[in-house]
Amino acid sequence: MVKRIDVSVLVVGFGSIGSLIVYALNRVGIEPAVVSRSTPRGRAIRTPGGSSVELRAEVSTWDSLGDRWDYVFVTTKAYDALDVVRRLRGIDFKLAVFTQNGLKVLEVAEEVLGVDSVAQLVLNHGVFCNEELREFVWVGGTRSYLGMKRRIRSELYELAKYLKVLDVVVVDDIEPYRWLKLAVNASINALTAILGVPNGFLIKSAELVNVVKKVAGEVSEVARGLGVELPSDPVAEVLKVAEKTANNISSMLSDLRRCRKTEVDFINGAVVEFGRSLSIPTPYNELLYSLVKSLELVCRSV
Repeated sequence: MVKRIDVSVLVVGFGSIGSLIVYALNRVGIEPAVVSRSTPRGRAIRTPGGSSVELRAEVSTWDSLGDRWDYVFVTTKAYDALDVVRRLRGIDFKLAVFTQNGLKVLEVAEEVLGVDSVAQLVLNHGVFCNEELREFVWVGGTRSYLGMKRRIRSELYELAKYLKVLDVVVVDDIEPYRWLKLAVNASINALTAILGVPNGFLIKSAELVNVVKKVAGEVSEVARGLGVELPSDPVAEVLKVAEKTANNISSMLSDLRRCRKTEVDFINGAVVEFGRSLSIPTPYNELLYSLVKSLELVCRSV
């Protein structure tokens, strides 16, 4: 029996990432409150070992939430997270942690909530919803990173302990890791969404590996233009994540299958936007961005 930890945690969003955060918190004795815009698609998660575990959380609404929390995890899609940032202005909390793919959300959160009140979790794990079984499936992953931009708070280490099952470490500057994850997302999410394949398919083809090199290389060049040096080789990171999460269905592919808006504007679109501002060509990211946006249009047209 895990001893219950007396800490108040709110998880905003009960999708794939939200379910994984709830599972990690449950493992150390925390039963968070969860606020979700829609009815949760599942209340259980299947672990890499094959066990199905019920998730323990109090599902609530914004109107019935308390106004004081120790920690808030924002796990919604990037475009929804911008609205969550505005809602958090009326809530008292120690630290809000954002998990979104891509760029822009953390920047808006810093501007609205203050740079000392927000952090980013760069989560390198694959998890998707099995609609038939109504459960989330965690396929595993690699080391993940928690931090702020060029600053640190002691609470980050406490949070890392709560998330220890996800192999989370605290870093003194999250920015290089955000850009490394951007290289992963720009390559894996967009390509799998366009091709309609799980992550592992990308490492089966020399032609696709070559595209990965081009996409990730562009992200690295743009980051360098902004003064950000990636902590490791982005191509090697993409291939490692694709292998570790081979059976995962990327969030972008899942969104297209359900005719939902994707986060491509915050991922490949952000690379293109920053590239233009620096006069750095990003033709591969621009092509992937255009193709995913076109698939969104096709989906809405049928």
